[in-house]
Amino acid sequence: MAIRYWMFVHPLDRAREMVAGGFVQHPWGDEQPLNVMAEADGVVLYCPRTENPDGEPLRSVVQAGRVLSDAPYRVGGRGKSPWRHDVQWLADAQIAPIRPLRDMLELTRDSRFWGEQLRPGWVELSRRDFEICEDAVRRPTPGPSLFALQAERAGLARPDASTAPPPAWMDAPIDRPPTPGW
Repeated sequence: MAIRYWMFVHPLDRAREMVAGGFVQHPWGDEQPLNVMAEADGVVLYCPRTENPDGEPLRSVVQAGRVLSDAPYRVGGRGKSPWRHDVQWLADAQIAPIRPLRDMLELTRDSRFWGEQLRPGWVELSRRDFEICEDAVRRPTPGPSLFALQAERAGLARPDASTAPPPAWMDAPIDRPPTPGW
């Protein structure tokens, strides 16, 4: 079976609960959207607001992960018992506003009213859209520390430093590149 990709729409406070609990659920707890999901499917959480219904506008992708099981399960007792799938979320994800991604995503490109597609609370994404969203929330790998760069320049990081000439880039001043931010 092919891997599919999904975007679920929740306010930030509910998205944080799902990430902390390691699961995803439909905003209204319905089973049907979760029945079409399978193990290894990709999941993205999009948050239009900080909390429902009157929170501050956020309009950001906040997390991405992979489904861990084929069958959804039900939690709770009487009354509202939502259906869920266990998900392995990215560690240390960052909030990524949707505005810089809009021209890249097939979901939002060429549509002024792309948010209408999100009204049901979930939508299927293309693999490309999932990967763009996943990359946007993934924290960048930290660069080498200033100490490591200075040690490299002084020849302390390599045992053969006394015999090998330093690379040309080491003569440049040590400046940190600007960290990309949203």
